[in-house]
Amino acid sequence: MPITDKFALIVLVVTLGAQILYRRSLCVSEGWVKKLFAKFLFSTVIKFLWIASFVFITSVLTYWSWLQYEVWQVNPIMKYALPPHQGLYYFFSYMGVRFLGPWILAFLAALLVSRLAKKLNKRFEDRFFENEEIELMTLGIFLTGYPGFFVYWFLILGVGSLASVVYTLFSKGRMPFYYLWIPLALSAIIIENWLIPKLGLADILGAFSLGDFVKDFFGF
Repeated sequence: MPITDKFALIVLVVTLGAQILYRRSLCVSEGWVKKLFAKFLFSTVIKFLWIASFVFITSVLTYWSWLQYEVWQVNPIMKYALPPHQGLYYFFSYMGVRFLGPWILAFLAALLVSRLAKKLNKRFEDRFFENEEIELMTLGIFLTGYPGFFVYWFLILGVGSLASVVYTLFSKGRMPFYYLWIPLALSAIIIENWLIPKLGLADILGAFSLGDFVKDFFGF
């Protein structure tokens, strides 16, 4: 499992713990939990985790890019793909497809979903999401990465559909997703890194390979 996914698991577990403590603070009148969230809003905690995740993953990708450059410099063949033999275009293209591109796509997907969800929620007077839910959902999208966020969306649709049927049968109204965004993101990362390879289904996610897409679309 890549270090970025290990970090994502840690952040998601911390987020889930903070979420549970925050809900507990709403049910008690005193104690350290109440004092903690009286000082730090849960939305502030999520923003901090968002920033920490972005900075850490960007730092790791930058480090990997530097290591790759160092490896190419001493390779008798690949050194000709670097200056002074040619410009940095090929190297940056390679790094974009191999390391940077998937995380950029995940970040853009999270940003797009955030904008759409906030507009939808505002239009229908906060009917669909609680205050922190959109940030929790989009943090899950970003940390599951590409193509991992497809697994995340599949789980959301699957669990959401099943829960809706159960809630409808028992006349419970609409299924609350507040506590499911983070566990489903955790599940998506575990499924992508462990269950899918274990079942020999890695080719399914391989079909979403950014490198193959660029090669087929642009011809290189």
